[in-house]
Amino acid sequence: MKKSILTAIVLLCLTLLAIVGLQLYSLISGYRAEEEIFRRKINEGLKQSVEQSFEWKRAAVIKELTAYMNDESRVKITCRWSEKNKMTIFTIADIDTSMYGNHRTSFSKESISERIDSITPEAKQRFIRVFTGDVERELKKGSVWYYTINIGNFLHERYLKTPVPLSEAERIYRRYLAENYIYEPFELNPAQPEPNRISTQKINITLNRAAEPRYVQAFFKSPYSYIMRRQAVALTGSFLLVVISVLTLGYMLKILLSQQKLNEQKDQLVTNITHELKTPLATIQLTAEAMKAFDLGREERQSYLDIILRNTESLDMLTTEILTEARVGQLSPQIQPTPLRALIDETRKNSSGDLEIINEVGPSLTLPTDPKLLGKVLRNLTDNAARYHTGTGKQVIISAVQEKQILKISVADNGPGIPDAYKEKVFERFFRVPTHDIHDQRGYGIGLSYVKQAMKLLGGKVELKDNLPHGSIFTLIFPK
Repeated sequence: MKKSILTAIVLLCLTLLAIVGLQLYSLISGYRAEEEIFRRKINEGLKQSVEQSFEWKRAAVIKELTAYMNDESRVKITCRWSEKNKMTIFTIADIDTSMYGNHRTSFSKESISERIDSITPEAKQRFIRVFTGDVERELKKGSVWYYTINIGNFLHERYLKTPVPLSEAERIYRRYLAENYIYEPFELNPAQPEPNRISTQKINITLNRAAEPRYVQAFFKSPYSYIMRRQAVALTGSFLLVVISVLTLGYMLKILLSQQKLNEQKDQLVTNITHELKTPLATIQLTAEAMKAFDLGREERQSYLDIILRNTESLDMLTTEILTEARVGQLSPQIQPTPLRALIDETRKNSSGDLEIINEVGPSLTLPTDPKLLGKVLRNLTDNAARYHTGTGKQVIISAVQEKQILKISVADNGPGIPDAYKEKVFERFFRVPTHDIHDQRGYGIGLSYVKQAMKLLGGKVELKDNLPHGSIFTLIFPK
């Protein structure tokens, strides 16, 4: 392989590795970023869920306080106009005064500035709304004001002593996670947390800030599925990019190797043709120089002209074979019923005189095929048998057999055979089986390439095996 091709292959491989490496780095960075986002969301979600649980708790307490304040068997609400202060003074008094402490308190509300001389149902409801609003703001700060001892005890019991149920926090937390497309299973304050789990920060869920803290913490399994959902587009894009890159670089590599192979075939063709042209051209040159240098008689002159003619025919045959092999892929087979025995007899008539062709095909056997193409295939095989058999007794046996849905035509010769290492390569264009002496290599390396291409056009294939004890068997296989 040439150094430039090898360098190109190395660069293509490095490019592919760089693309894959960058994609892996991008995916890993994306995974880590998404994992950080996951951690931030589950922490923010738990914090918000606890805050909303507090709000839910306050709303429930304020609802109970509203009912408490409306219960005249528990609280009495009165009001009067203060001329001195020019404002309405409201008074809250506990009905049950059995407990020690302050059971009565009076105060005004800036939001109720008009004059009210005595309490009315409308004024009472307005006062309760303003009063519970103030209490709710104080609860949000974590404070409970004892307006009266009974109201203070009620708020302390309902709000500070009764903790927020974890079930409510969990319900709100699950809703938050679902809104953020997080469906991974989790547990709040498990008795025995499993190892290698992702946990949130601890959040204090104690309403009474002065009391001992009580924490809640969520534990999640691997966020793999969440991250995969978030990274689905990036993963798909990276996968497609890598696949396209592999296909593109593979195609480029194929083109480079094909170009290299074409260059090698071109060089081999030049070598083959040059070798085959040397002998006839040298013979023609020497014969022409002899005819020019000597005064030859009629018979001698005719003999020399016959030599020139034979070598000219050899050159013509070479160019014809090269053109025929080059055009085989452009042919359109003319399929027709073809008597095989007659076709083989015609091949035998046109074969080399020192080659014996034995026709063992039955007279009734026919094959739907192109007789010209198949005839050329048979001639190439018999010509090769004659060319590569350097001894005497050259022989080719052609037989045919019908097997189920296929027809096999076997061309068996008694030549030197083809080594196993070259049984596949002999069908490549311009390939010739190497010998110890390159000048002993015969042919142009296109005969068997033509056979393979022609069989492909005819819808069949060719196989090669040894003809023991020596020689080769070429089997032409046609689907029936």
